[in-house]
Amino acid sequence: MKHYATIYIFCMGLFCITICNLYADQQKILILNTRQGVSKYDIVIHHFRNNISYPITELNLSSAHMTSGKMQSICAKPDIKLIYCVGSKACKVSFPFHSNKIIVFSSVINWQHIFPKKTNNISGVSNEFNSEMLLTLFRLFVAEIDDIGIIYSDQYNKEWIAELKSNAKKVNINIIAKKISQRQMFYQTMKNLLKKIKVFWLISDPVVMTNKNHLHEITYLCNQYNVPIFSYNSVFIDYGVTLTVSSDLPTVGGQAASIANNIMADNELLNKIQYPAGSYISVNMSLVKKYHLNLNNNAYGLINNIKE
Repeated sequence: MKHYATIYIFCMGLFCITICNLYADQQKILILNTRQGVSKYDIVIHHFRNNISYPITELNLSSAHMTSGKMQSICAKPDIKLIYCVGSKACKVSFPFHSNKIIVFSSVINWQHIFPKKTNNISGVSNEFNSEMLLTLFRLFVAEIDDIGIIYSDQYNKEWIAELKSNAKKVNINIIAKKISQRQMFYQTMKNLLKKIKVFWLISDPVVMTNKNHLHEITYLCNQYNVPIFSYNSVFIDYGVTLTVSSDLPTVGGQAASIANNIMADNELLNKIQYPAGSYISVNMSLVKKYHLNLNNNAYGLINNIKE
């Protein structure tokens, strides 16, 4: 009996060692979170984790204990095959590793500004929707839209604005886009623009808006000129914005996970950079009435949230 017991213990020990070695050798995913506690990042990461089939390590770049040296040391580990970057800061600090690590990104404004388009090891979910889809959606909601005004900066939105202007012609919408290079230029540029447009499209651009005071200034000016606002964040619907189309955060997390799972399994990706697959649409009906907008009856089925 002792002989069999010894063999059993030896085999079990060998089995455990083998399993531990296999797990240690398994390639892992590193999540770089720009700032833990920010809802738009945490929701995406939660749904990314729920759809991933591989071991995950996560770093919070806003932690006081996260030094540059520690972050670089972890990113360089040989068992890290893929780095999932959430937010602009995470994307920027990961880029030096793109030659020997695969990078997947989401939740970043104008990814082309950080990552060159022809970099082979970079994939992700664009923060911006397909501009043609958004324009078609706006046209569906309010058929009489003709002149839409936008203020933007080249630093964050040059490529997207160029694409937008091209697509606007397909749906007979006139985009009047005014460029600013610093926030001090905004007020006068906005006043001049509001005289020429029927709708102001507030896009995600840190030069245009970085805080609530900027949002209040924008809604105040648009109210003065009787111009409704369309925008990208559902939270804004409570602050004087008429229509918002935002990406559905759980869907973005799932999309990024699907990209990562395929890469980890060495499957070919048909689309390395993808537009958000899901949207969340909010409408402020009191503002719709105030600005005498005629919402298309066929559009109501697309609305996720109506504020009366």
